[in-house]
Amino acid sequence: MTRRIGTLVALVMLSQLAGLSSPSSATAADPKTFVLWSPRGIPGSAQRHLEKVTGVNDATGVVLATDWLMRSWMPGGRKVDRLPSGYGYPMEVIAVHPGPYSHFVPTQYRDAFRALKRTEAIISAREEGLRSEGVGLKLGFRSGRRDVAAVVSQAATGGYEAVLATRPREWSHRVRFFLVRGSDAVKRKRLRAAVIKAAGSIPLEIRSAEDGLLRYAPAIKPIVRFKSRFGEFPAQPSESGTFNIHPDWVGSHIRTESVPILGNVRCHRKFFPQLRGALGELRDKGLAHLIRPNEYAGCYNPRFTAQPPGTRLSRHSWGIAVDVNTEDNGLGEEPHQDPRLVKIMRKWGFVWGGTWLTPDGMHFEWLRFPD
Repeated sequence: MTRRIGTLVALVMLSQLAGLSSPSSATAADPKTFVLWSPRGIPGSAQRHLEKVTGVNDATGVVLATDWLMRSWMPGGRKVDRLPSGYGYPMEVIAVHPGPYSHFVPTQYRDAFRALKRTEAIISAREEGLRSEGVGLKLGFRSGRRDVAAVVSQAATGGYEAVLATRPREWSHRVRFFLVRGSDAVKRKRLRAAVIKAAGSIPLEIRSAEDGLLRYAPAIKPIVRFKSRFGEFPAQPSESGTFNIHPDWVGSHIRTESVPILGNVRCHRKFFPQLRGALGELRDKGLAHLIRPNEYAGCYNPRFTAQPPGTRLSRHSWGIAVDVNTEDNGLGEEPHQDPRLVKIMRKWGFVWGGTWLTPDGMHFEWLRFPD
């Protein structure tokens, strides 16, 4: 009897080990996740085509906009954000379908998203740090009031500051991208074909989301990251989508100083050390000619990015980006920056816009502080 039990145990163990090495194990069957985005957005009609692609389990659209936080307060009326009259903080906000979107977030946050109501918002942990408050905080957006129902990780929000359950009608400037989840049978070319059926032949990037945030234009880092390092500015939004930053913030953060090659430039005060470092290295290595000072197009310039207009803040708004050699490096055109220039700028913590889906060859913006 003892021998028979021992044999059965051995057989069970062998079958379990075989299962672990089998191609059909749970590890091999884990779903793939993709982000599909285009500089001009993807129409909502693409969803039904994406859902028909072989191997796709879930597809959902995400709408991105800049909303304006005009005030915030806690229950009982205590003010959290005190802003000058008519001014607000620009915030990177997305609107989702909570149920479908919950499939794309870490397991521990799924119930929070499924329970999200129309009058509520979910914010990221980094946003909670900016506001110094979390659950229960009342956000007075330009588009309406939202109560913070949960605080989640950056991974769960895609790096965006807040997530809403419905798209406000006031979002006149917005863009849609898609999240897709499925098995190994999902092929990028079929996803591309599905989008083309709805949108025609548009610039389109399809990337795996395994190693990054579920966000639009991954080369453009979350603005909450820039706020935490360079300050959050109050600005006065207009109906046209432009804005004016409050002069007190400008006076505290923006300076005009001299740098090698370019002379006097107006940038964020924290930006000068690495800008001087990069330009100084170019000069010291005899490569100053790689930058043409007469084709310098500025550093501090509060505005939105060109595509799509009014949707995403330009890093020029903080004074942490420079545009150089503009004549043959126009937006959307093939870039012609010298590789030696690009290499040195990257060494000093800049990201180059020449490799973006819509190339911006003149543009170098802050990515990190140099080592």
